[in-house]
Amino acid sequence: MPPPRADDYPADAGARLHQAHALSVSLERVQESFRRYGLLDDQVRFLKGWFKDTLPTIPDPSWAVIRVDCDMYESTMDALVNLYPNLSPGGYLIVDDYALDPCRAAVHDFRREHGIRERITEIDWTGIYWRRARSP
Repeated sequence: MPPPRADDYPADAGARLHQAHALSVSLERVQESFRRYGLLDDQVRFLKGWFKDTLPTIPDPSWAVIRVDCDMYESTMDALVNLYPNLSPGGYLIVDDYALDPCRAAVHDFRREHGIRERITEIDWTGIYWRRARSP
């Protein structure tokens, strides 16, 4: 997790997730997990780095499912801004950390700024999803 930039993202003020070593995972460990489940092939592309730096480098793909697991306001917003525009009509946006105030605030700010009105459905105590409308 990146250190919070509270001047730019006040919702992240006081966050100390960047100090949680358990949240730091090496590229090799991620690749091994994919390999263990038979998911590592030439279709998988890993982007190492912060969302704000890596997500804008993805060349205009089309997504059927986007799963956001970001915890913080800034990271959640980075994911939504860079990925949601290419979510296919009828596709699903899943947010793991909606129970966390900064994440929930980012989701609601993004939805408000982009006029998103699709119904939010709860998955469990922390996760939600919505399905993108099939037509604008």
